[in-house]
Amino acid sequence: MPPKLFDIHSHLNFPQFDGDRDEIIKKMRENGIWTICVGADKKTSLESVALAEKYEDVYAAVGLHPTDDEGEFDTEYYRELASHPKAVAMGECGLDMFRREKGDMERQKNVFEKQIELAAELNKPLIIHCRQAHKEALKMLSAKAGKLKGDIHFFSGNWEEARQYLDLGFSISFAGPITFTSEYDEVIKKTPLDRIMAETDSPFAAPAPHRGRRNEPLFVGEVVKKIAQVREISFEAVAEATVQNAMKMFLNA
Repeated sequence: MPPKLFDIHSHLNFPQFDGDRDEIIKKMRENGIWTICVGADKKTSLESVALAEKYEDVYAAVGLHPTDDEGEFDTEYYRELASHPKAVAMGECGLDMFRREKGDMERQKNVFEKQIELAAELNKPLIIHCRQAHKEALKMLSAKAGKLKGDIHFFSGNWEEARQYLDLGFSISFAGPITFTSEYDEVIKKTPLDRIMAETDSPFAAPAPHRGRRNEPLFVGEVVKKIAQVREISFEAVAEATVQNAMKMFLNA
């Protein structure tokens, strides 16, 4: 049976969950919640695959985050991990000009390009992190239009940027901040329902009413609830759509 809710982006592999990871995943199963556990570097990508092997309702994404510098991108290492049957995406990868000096952009572009190429080679969706660099990311993705698919994680842009990603065939996912700001309401309203997904980015950015706490995949329902409120449709309609969208994108189901 498909899940009731699908958190497409969590970091259950991060140390914030070392004390109760098994308990959290047990609660997820009890509530019908699946998740993609996302890597940010070699270590956490390997851990995401290990978790996915251990739990049937956890899947893995493997990749190198733009603000993590491992030197030369190790294509063979990530290719091997991404070839695992439960590794369903490349990421999180992308561009980030929020925390880095502009001089770092060329390194980020180089690493992102290699992950784009690997995703295309393996026919894996991309999970893309992009902050204050949508123009650059869109240019890179447009160069391979029609050969890529994926999701713009924790979307932080405006409607015009979202529209361009949608035109390239990408989906848009929303996280906890939509529950305490109206900044993304226009994008939520205008994005077709069959191109929207929900995520937590656990352990970060907990949604209302859990702000200030460690975020968990269990809280993805609050994101779904807010999407439903903004679009003025039922929770059940959004839950069903976001699950179907995730299953289609990442599990070919």
